[in-house]
Amino acid sequence: MLTTFLELKDHKCTIANDGKEGLSIIKENRHDVVLLDLAMPEFDGYSVIKDLEDNNALKDHKIIVFTASTITQDELDELVTRGVTSYILKPIDIDILHSKLIETANL
Repeated sequence: MLTTFLELKDHKCTIANDGKEGLSIIKENRHDVVLLDLAMPEFDGYSVIKDLEDNNALKDHKIIVFTASTITQDELDELVTRGVTSYILKPIDIDILHSKLIETANL
């Protein structure tokens, strides 16, 4: 559903079904922005961030994380300190996400 909204706003999307697939896509392809769910199955968004961080690759990507879980502002701020570009909480407002995508892509 999110993909449909983003494509209606003229964004091209590459979809991963889990964190391992997502990490592989991130490493193999260049994207303007990576939209990363922190609560993915098998290999969550935190693990993806840690892997990129461990390989000094986090700085090479503009990443917006999103989550529906109960996450504190301090935890979100820590992710930004580590190199995540931005974050958004679920439920996602598509207009806010669209604005963040445009803003992040233009950094």
